[in-house]
Parts: sequence; C-alpha cells; structure tokens
Amino acid sequence: MADNTNKKASNIFDSSLFLLIVIASVVVLNIILALPNTPSLRYDLTEDGLYTLSDASKGMVGGLTEDVKVKFFVSENLQYPDHNLEQRVADLLSEYEANSNGRFTFEIIHPEASEEAEKARDEGTGEDKPAAADGATEEPRDDPSEEGPKGFGIQKIPVGVRGDDQVGLRLVYKGLAMLAGDRTEVIKEVKGTDNLEYEISKRIKLLTVPEEARHKVGFVQGFGGPADSPEFVQGINQAFEQIYGNLLTATAVKPADGEIPPDVDALVILAPNQPVSDVARFRIDQFLMSGKGVAWLQTTMAPNPQMPMLPMRQPVVTGLNGQFKAYGLELHDDLILDRKNNIVGLVFTQRGLAQVSNPTMPIFTDIDRESVITRDIQMLSFPLSSSISVTAPALENADIKVVELVKAEPEAVRWENVASVDYDKVAEPQDGETKGAWLMAASLQGPMASAFTGQEVPAGVEAPARREKAETAARIVVVGNGDFMFPNRQTGYGNQYPSLGALFLLNMVDWLVQDEDLISIRSKGIPRVITEVETEEHSTYQIGNIVGVPALFGLLGILVWFARRQRRNALKL
Repeated sequence: MADNTNKKASNIFDSSLFLLIVIASVVVLNIILALPNTPSLRYDLTEDGLYTLSDASKGMVGGLTEDVKVKFFVSENLQYPDHNLEQRVADLLSEYEANSNGRFTFEIIHPEASEEAEKARDEGTGEDKPAAADGATEEPRDDPSEEGPKGFGIQKIPVGVRGDDQVGLRLVYKGLAMLAGDRTEVIKEVKGTDNLEYEISKRIKLLTVPEEARHKVGFVQGFGGPADSPEFVQGINQAFEQIYGNLLTATAVKPADGEIPPDVDALVILAPNQPVSDVARFRIDQFLMSGKGVAWLQTTMAPNPQMPMLPMRQPVVTGLNGQFKAYGLELHDDLILDRKNNIVGLVFTQRGLAQVSNPTMPIFTDIDRESVITRDIQMLSFPLSSSISVTAPALENADIKVVELVKAEPEAVRWENVASVDYDKVAEPQDGETKGAWLMAASLQGPMASAFTGQEVPAGVEAPARREKAETAARIVVVGNGDFMFPNRQTGYGNQYPSLGALFLLNMVDWLVQDEDLISIRSKGIPRVITEVETEEHSTYQIGNIVGVPALFGLLGILVWFARRQRRNALKL
C-alpha cells in the first residue's frame, strides 16, 4: 500500500514539475521575444501571404539608396475594429525595416499626448522650470505645424465609440507620413492593413522614382468604342490616381492625326467599332517595333444600332485582324459558348425576361499561373467573347515567348458566322458547333516582324527610319473581348467579375510598360469566386457532413477514453 502511495506521489510530483517547466519555458520565451532587438517569429498561414511582406516589397525597400522615414500618427485606445491597428501597422513596418539594410525606419506617435503637453506648457501648467535670464531667449522647440500630423495634412477622423451607457463619436488620428529628403508622401487615413503593403510600397516608388522614369499609357481614339468618349481618359486617370498615384498616367492617342508621342510607353486599343485607317495601323506597328507594348482588346460583334435590344448581331470590322495575325496572334470572328460554366443573369427568352444560366457569358478557370498578368487571378469571364490562335510566325520563332493566358473550359463550344445570340438557340446544341478548350487571351514578347514588311508606307506618313523588326522588348496582348471590365447588371455581369477584369487590365498595363513591381502586391487578397459544386459531389459532401464529422468526434472520444484507462492501469501497478 505504501508503495502505491509513493508511486502516486512520485507521479504527481513528476507531472507538477513538468507543468512548471513548461510554464517557465513559455514565460522565458515570451520575455526573450519581447526584447527590442529580437526578431518576431510569426508564420503566415493565409493563402496569399496577407501578413508577409511580398518579394516585390522586399526588393523595393532593400534597393533604397536614400533613407526613408515613416511617422505613424495614431490615437491611443482605439475601439474595434481599430483596437489593434497600431500593433498591425507596427508589425508591417518592422518587416520593411528588417529588409531595408538600415534605410527604412519608423516611429509610432500618439499626437494627443504631445498636444496636451504642448498646451500645458503654453498655459504654464507644466513642470516648474528656471526663468530665463534677462535678455535670454527660451530654448527653441519643434514647431508642431511641421512635425505634428497637421503639418502633413493629417486631420482627426470621426469614428464611432460605444460605452457602457452611451454611443457617440470620437475624433482620432490614423495617418501615416513617409519622408525621403525633402519629399513627402502621406496616407491621411489608414483604414486597415489589408491593402497597406501596396499603399506603402507604392509610396516608396513615388518617393524614389524620378518624374522622367514614370510611365504613360495611351488609349487609341478616333475609331469608335469606349475610348472615344470624352470622359473616358479622365475617368481612367482618376482610377489610376487612386491605384498608382502619378507613377502611371493615361493619355488619349490619335494615330490617324499624327505620330504617337515618344513619352508613351504602351498603347491600348479598346474595342474600336470602326475601321482603323492604314496610317493609324502603320504608326501602331512602328510603335510596337520600337520595343514597346500594345494591347488589343476586341469584341468582334455588336448589336444592330437601330434595334439594340434585340439579339441580332453584326460583325465589327476594324482591319486589325491581319496586322496582329502577322505578329503571331489571330482573332477569330466567332462566339465561344459554355453551357456548363457560366454566369446566371437576366435574359429574354420565349417565356419573357428570366433569370437563367447564360452560355454567352462563360467563366474561365484555365488561367496561366506563370505570367505576372494572370498568376494571381483565379477566375475570369468575358461576355460575348471570341477565340484567338497562335500563328506560325510566333510558333516558329524561338526568340518569341508565347503565353496562353486564358483558355475556355473543355466543355465550351465555338460558333462561327454568328447572326443572333437568342437565348433559346444558344442554350441548346446546334449543328456545326465545335467543342474545345479555346484560347481566349494570349501574350507575345520578342522580336516580331513588322506587319508592313514588303508594303509601301501609307500616304501621308513620314517614316525616314522605318523599322522592319521589333526590338526584343516588344510586347503584345490580344483578348477576344473588350467589355470584361465594364459591369452590366442587367445581364448579370456584375459583382466580382468586372473587378477581376479590371485587375486583369491593370496587370496587363503594368506588364506592357515593363514595370511589374506592384502587380503581386496588388493581387493580394483579391476575391475568390466560389464555384458551383458538381452534382455528383453533392452526396459525398452531405455524407461527410452528416456522418463524417460525428464519427471523427466519436473516434477522438474513444482515443481519449483509452488513454485515460491506460493511465489508471499504470497508476494501480
């Protein structure tokens, strides 16, 4: 009996000692990690690395050639959802600092404390201090208008507060200023940290990239389509301002009226609906041959302008098909339908206006994961889209890099000579349609031959230094649709699909101007579109939920019971 009592006492002592050792280890580890010079140990489990500094940001801050200092002005004791904003911002800034080779530093400032001390000093209610001798001046102090938040244009933001017995507003600071030499960039309100890495890295570029090295993209005008709208370029620049600051600006380019300005780095031909003149096509060709980038986003069919609400369609003739075919990408006058993978929207049917699965708005998930244009985009949809193909000039030239950016699903079908998109026809298989994983968007990079090789220079063009072959940096993108970034809620093309299309366009522009630093950062946390579960998988998931989860917990209970039984048996020995 005494032996059993001694064994129990020994087991209790060993268990207690082990528990004390574990607790002491955790305490010591926390003390070590809390030391100022100890790097934080964290592991980011998010799919996009939302809480880890991207390689692009690391390269950007690691390549700084001058000091960048950050001042984060934040009020204390913020309520939810900003209750841990200060810590989250500090963690992110610490990562920048750790990768900057000493060039990036930051400080957290609580302005109210400084303002109260300043007010107390001005009112003479601060600490007693010796009076200045006759003729002496008081020691100068920092001017809060220069060093404080107001000096950077950072004002207090009203936020809702909730107490035990009241609800109201509180004015708080949540602003961030970045300084490099005599240049300053400001985030007047940090609304969260989900997109803060992009905003900080963008401002590092704004502080360090000289004006002459910034980029300009030209949208071709003069041949109809969205770009011909007087407000289009202005609207694009407003969007670019929010996204890029002034790292990238948009401008209108009219190649039929004159030479393309030399400061334009890329051209976007956005869904023209009129023939492009020979003069304009030649100038676009020579622009590409100079080693720059051109994107052609084209919807190949349009409604009858006299009866736009009816399903009849007529071909859009631009004259660009042969030109881009010569480079290596051919756009076909067809329509790609997918009756299985598509968007549900409002469509006119024989029964009237109805919410149906619309084959003319296919969803694409076969997206290239290597190209910076598409690697972080999980899904796209191109309404009323056409297919493209890679032609012999590109396939046979080993110096040209071909990337198939977006492909349709294998169930998709192709219609040629489309005259109507009547739902009751597109919803059912038709004679002559062909099935396949059609190519919907592609890019080329390399020394493409001029589309005007062996042809006379169009009349009215002065081309003393005509180029017959592109420089190796030349880039083109062709997409069989020009409407994927414009929402149309009447047809169901809304919500996340135009947003993903806009991201696709932004990534495309960055690639064309050959400035890809911000693409991977901007793509963090983009929306994931939840796809429909296959019918045959429904029963599997249902059985898993109904039977699998309880069975898992039951098995866990059995294991715990068995472990306790084994322990009791050991104590009896």
